[in-house]
Amino acid sequence: MAMSLDNSDPIESIAKGTTEGALNYLGMSLKTLVDKFMNKDLSFVEDEEVISVAKEQRKKAEWDLFRTYVKDKEMHILFQMGLTLRELENDKKDFEPLKNKIRNKFKKRGLHIAYFIQNGLFGKLIANILGRFRTTEDIKSEVENILNNIEKTVTFINQFDKEEYISEEIITKIRAHSPETFIISSVGSAIETCIKVKESVMEIISDNYTCEVYENEGENKRIYFLNRKNN
Repeated sequence: MAMSLDNSDPIESIAKGTTEGALNYLGMSLKTLVDKFMNKDLSFVEDEEVISVAKEQRKKAEWDLFRTYVKDKEMHILFQMGLTLRELENDKKDFEPLKNKIRNKFKKRGLHIAYFIQNGLFGKLIANILGRFRTTEDIKSEVENILNNIEKTVTFINQFDKEEYISEEIITKIRAHSPETFIISSVGSAIETCIKVKESVMEIISDNYTCEVYENEGENKRIYFLNRKNN
């Protein structure tokens, strides 16, 4: 009887054959299985087109910058979702279904973090705090503190907000938590209210906080960074 000249590992061949048989039974290719494993954190999105957009965000410099300062895995997903929301918005595509999925999966806090990223606040935040914190570890700690406590450190103002109510709410948060950085942000028709709110807040807290503004008419947004003074 002629001997086989196949020198491959018989155990490896059996394992491969078993895997291929299982994949064939399930109607999957090996590539599909790998893709599903690599993107399991995005499975809640359920829309293959949107998942594809989300995967592309990992190639952006902003994604690498975020991972430098934030190591939390859930934060990585929310950052990716924020970039995806921005991409869909820029492409004039409906991003409300994705917002709803983020809210269902990560609750209100998770949606606010994604919204924070969608509106480009992360890059502006890094620019704001780089000159105020000496070490990379200090910067990491401040970024994580802001995101983990976003309800206490960030206020998004919309066109329906009442100046007096929002101003008092922000002052209460700052007095209660004394954050290193508090952010007030608005876009479009809410900018006028945002300006008035900032003025009302700073009138009360100016002894302890300075204010740095970021505005870009082309982006039609206004961002105020209230930075605690080092007394």
